Amino acid sequence: MIGAILAGGYGKRLKPITDEIPKVLVEIKSNYTIMDRQILDFKYLGIKDVYVLSGHLGEKIEERYGDNHENMRFHYLKEEKPMGTLYSIRNLLETVRDEDIILRNGDTITDINFEHFRKFSQDSGFGMTMLVTRMKSPYGIVETNGDQVISFREKPVLDHYINSGLYYIKNSIKEMFFNDYNGKDVEITVFPEIAKKRLLGAYKGDSLWIGIDSEKELEQARSEYKGRVDTRFGYKKEIFENEKMRIREYLVKEDYSAEITTEDGNLMRILTGDGLINGSKKESYVPGSVLKIDSKITIKAQHTTKLELFSD
Repeated sequence: MIGAILAGGYGKRLKPITDEIPKVLVEIKSNYTIMDRQILDFKYLGIKDVYVLSGHLGEKIEERYGDNHENMRFHYLKEEKPMGTLYSIRNLLETVRDEDIILRNGDTITDINFEHFRKFSQDSGFGMTMLVTRMKSPYGIVETNGDQVISFREKPVLDHYINSGLYYIKNSIKEMFFNDYNGKDVEITVFPEIAKKRLLGAYKGDSLWIGIDSEKELEQARSEYKGRVDTRFGYKKEIFENEKMRIREYLVKEDYSAEITTEDGNLMRILTGDGLINGSKKESYVPGSVLKIDSKITIKAQHTTKLELFSD
């Protein structure tokens, strides 16, 4: 299995930032780019080869990551002019013959459980799996009863799913990308054909997902990453600190473990999720639990867990 990143866009809606760097190198916090975040996902999956499908200012990506980065080998397939995602992926498939591919758009970040995504994809009968996420309305919703306004809902999550730009492509389906199509982008050429043959699966993610396509979305990502450090199990984040109070937030993904110490506080409050403490079924936690930490404990999330650490 190899990892691949679509990184050839101009990023026009992020100008003037993207006048000097490609969108994948836009920072979501100091010295931490969108692509840095994506590379960590590949690293934690054990991927050893990453293919960058670049274009606009692609040499900047090569300067930053070189041939080896984070113990992974980097390969660059650069277009001299934009040819569309279908051409980029065909170029990749002609280079990588026999392996499954995790392919992602270069302008997204997500906290999904990648191990679950991989397992779901590999175990399914689908030739390709797409991460889909619930659509958030770009507008506030006005609810009415006849002519009367009843209430307002500010940009709610809708009961519709959108393509999140993350795909698992099995080797068995690659030939479909070389059929004759009238168009340059896979979303309107290959993907509908794969779906028509009932070979396209949907992995429904309910974790954080941000597509960074505008200044507004970039600010949302930077706000999320204020005080945040990504880890193998999820993340650690400083959410509040002053002279009297210090609060740290942890996210521990399902089936992952995290060691909690008194360094960030001696009290732990569970916000969501459940799991085991120190591997014991007798010592478990549920939402609302507040637990004392004397030195250190290990929690294993049976369902994705969000918790806060603070001191009494």
